[in-house]
Amino acid sequence: MRRLILLSLILFGMNQTAISQDIRRYDVAVAGISIGEMVAKKTPNQGGAVYEMSSKVGFWFFGKINLDYYTVAHYKGKQLEKSEVKSITNRGNFVSKVNWTGSRYDISARNYKYELDTTLQKAVYASAATFCFEEPKQISEMLSESYGLVSKVTKHKDHYSVTVNGNTNKYYYENGKLVKAVMEFPIKNYVLKLKE
Repeated sequence: MRRLILLSLILFGMNQTAISQDIRRYDVAVAGISIGEMVAKKTPNQGGAVYEMSSKVGFWFFGKINLDYYTVAHYKGKQLEKSEVKSITNRGNFVSKVNWTGSRYDISARNYKYELDTTLQKAVYASAATFCFEEPKQISEMLSESYGLVSKVTKHKDHYSVTVNGNTNKYYYENGKLVKAVMEFPIKNYVLKLKE
């Protein structure tokens, strides 16, 4: 009987997570041609949330490049607690980590032709992962999980812009939902469009 109750509680808990998980799918395109898909997930977790973004794309840049990209960002309440970004390519693999220690973030960022090891002495309340689910109406800055850099968020007439490491990204929202993002990237610029 105890096993039945325990099994019921486990299955009920798993079902509640599945029900409350928010999933959004985006087409990834370069020059109007689809090169893959990005899936963004938000899962409530102990008074906060876990945000995940994953994509698998392939494109031509002086040879075929395949990229598997995965981000996970843990928030406690509204504050970023930790994040990890993994980029796996046929041209090299990169990992970036951001961890809150209680008084600062320890940052180790590795990206294409980019490395940063530093600390950040203030709390962060928005990052690239949260932009998929929350329009940054009251946000003045955000953290790029992959670069470990804090950047200013600028509101324009029809979008928000964020410049990270010299690359300007534009985020377009309709009714509070991210419908399109135009992303500058050192290798290739790309566009994310929400799939209906």
